[in-house]
Amino acid sequence: MKVLIIGGTGLISSGIVKALQARGADITVYNRGQTDDRLDAVRHLRGDRNDFGAFEREMAATGAWDAVIDMICFRPDQAESDLRAFAGRCAHFIFCSTVCTYGNTQTIVPTLETTPQQPHSTYGRDKVACEQRFLRAQAEGRMNVTIFRPSHTYGPGGNVINNLGWAPTFVDRLRQGRPILVSGDGHGLWQSAYSEDVGVGFAHAVGRSKCFGEAYNIVGGEVVTWDDYTRRTAAAIGAPEPRIVHVPTDFLLAVDRPRFSALEEIFRYHGVYSNAKVQRDVPEYRPAMPYEEGVRRTVAWMDRHGKIAPAESDPMEDRLVAAWEHGLAAAAGRLR
Repeated sequence: MKVLIIGGTGLISSGIVKALQARGADITVYNRGQTDDRLDAVRHLRGDRNDFGAFEREMAATGAWDAVIDMICFRPDQAESDLRAFAGRCAHFIFCSTVCTYGNTQTIVPTLETTPQQPHSTYGRDKVACEQRFLRAQAEGRMNVTIFRPSHTYGPGGNVINNLGWAPTFVDRLRQGRPILVSGDGHGLWQSAYSEDVGVGFAHAVGRSKCFGEAYNIVGGEVVTWDDYTRRTAAAIGAPEPRIVHVPTDFLLAVDRPRFSALEEIFRYHGVYSNAKVQRDVPEYRPAMPYEEGVRRTVAWMDRHGKIAPAESDPMEDRLVAAWEHGLAAAAGRLR
């Protein structure tokens, strides 16, 4: 197979490349060359996909592809450029969308691919607009299209999130045994997928006719509470049992809304999606990486690349814990 990946250096992309190599594919990646990659034995094309004229001319010069996988299409104008570049020139076009297209207030748990899409963010709305353009091209017979909607994906090359977002101090806080803030009562539900597992799903959909015209949630197999997530992450890296402090989301947002924007938009809500459809149509997709091992590999990469910030570099979480616990104690004293 002759496969082009637009992007190619991110978490999921690296997993796709590895899985495609196992299938014996001839792989080319197209990007600006500004991000370090961990890719071996692939051809690199350098360019800016947002320079639409140059991008489309270069793609026309490359000839036909068995598959094109676009990992960095975020806007409708980029989708239109893809259609000009690849309609009639690729046998199968795969678009990386997002579960953010559903919106964050889940009324169906787990969310299915048939759940109405009601995105809250510009990111989600733009991804829906891209999906619509690609699916219209499928309906018009211009291109065979498959859409994947990942949720949280982790692995070497990325970081370890927490319930508040992407703070680089989280791992060090766990290691030091510092208190860990978790919003609400800690029973919010979350789902994570290892990057190489997700890559298998993309790679084995390539050329599969039953996937043409379909959209798939491509998510992990386990659903955990944020309290469980925090404890399992600590245990995986050999950290002490964490002291979890539950604080209302509204309190955190009142203190510093910009700081907790990810909590407001994403992490305060359940994030649970069904992967039954992709497992039915792409049976090779079976999330296999145990969470603890995936976290160990991710943290080892973060250690090697200096991606873990010392807890002392950001004292806000300790201040929030102290303020919340002091306020609780004072309130309890007044009520006695």
